[in-house]
Amino acid sequence: MRVTVRSLDYLFVLRPTLFFPVWTVFLANYHANLMFEIRSVEAGTSSDSLVTAFLVTLLLGSSFILNQLADIETDRVNDKLFIIARGHISRKTAIVEAIILLSIAVVFAFFVNYLLGWMFIVTYIITGIFYNFKPFAWKNKPILGVIANFLGGVSVASTGWVAAGSTTCRFLLYSLPYAFGLVAVYFLTTLADIKGDDAARKLTFGVRYGFRTSIRWALIFEMLAMGFALWTGDYIILIPTCMAFPLFVMIVLTENLNLALLTVKLSVLFTTLAVCMVYPYYLLVIIVLYYFSKWYYKRRFNIQYPRFAA
Repeated sequence: MRVTVRSLDYLFVLRPTLFFPVWTVFLANYHANLMFEIRSVEAGTSSDSLVTAFLVTLLLGSSFILNQLADIETDRVNDKLFIIARGHISRKTAIVEAIILLSIAVVFAFFVNYLLGWMFIVTYIITGIFYNFKPFAWKNKPILGVIANFLGGVSVASTGWVAAGSTTCRFLLYSLPYAFGLVAVYFLTTLADIKGDDAARKLTFGVRYGFRTSIRWALIFEMLAMGFALWTGDYIILIPTCMAFPLFVMIVLTENLNLALLTVKLSVLFTTLAVCMVYPYYLLVIIVLYYFSKWYYKRRFNIQYPRFAA
């Protein structure tokens, strides 16, 4: 059984729990297209959406591997994401896996939709290469890190529209509340790693501007997400942003790190549950992956992960 659990390292190095927000944003915008787009062509089929969602998963899974390869030293300091950092999977093997996933995703994306293929290439260049590696290394630069996460949110949201058969650029407007909401959460995710990132000379937004400024910008971007959600009339993102907003306010008032980390998880949960109202079977997928992940991390490393506690 131990060998079997170890073999799952090649799956969990993709950080499958990060697929929750990816799938959620994809499905929300697939539904938004069906609701708001004036249809001049036949909408994409459900099978098209499943194939596209699978390809998006492979693409961003490859990108997540690149992120870990670039952060090996800081992950050791921060004691996290240790599958590559601690050598459970070698760098060479991780690179090969990333290349294979990227190749499959991009090649088949062009078969699904020519525009989708080019969107995948641009997304990977931004989130995989520019974000992680020198001379760009946007993740180590406060403003460029924000821009990269914003563009990543736009990209994932856009794929949902394309999968549904979009023929216009309206997805750029409807992706904005998701992109602003993602950046709001991103500000909070930089807070726990300030010490380790500073020691590794990673100039993230949290390191450069500090805890207090970061949480205030998180609140501002959450307000922008609510505003654009109200403007577009997309209730799937409007409801969860309104639910999360009081938490962002409390973070600013209390300056509590644990509350900030909990808000990251609750923001994703609120949006996910809103999507499950439209696609109920998605909840089953989440439950299965959540408990499968808990089983893996407990058996493999004897840790409790994922969990809602901060």
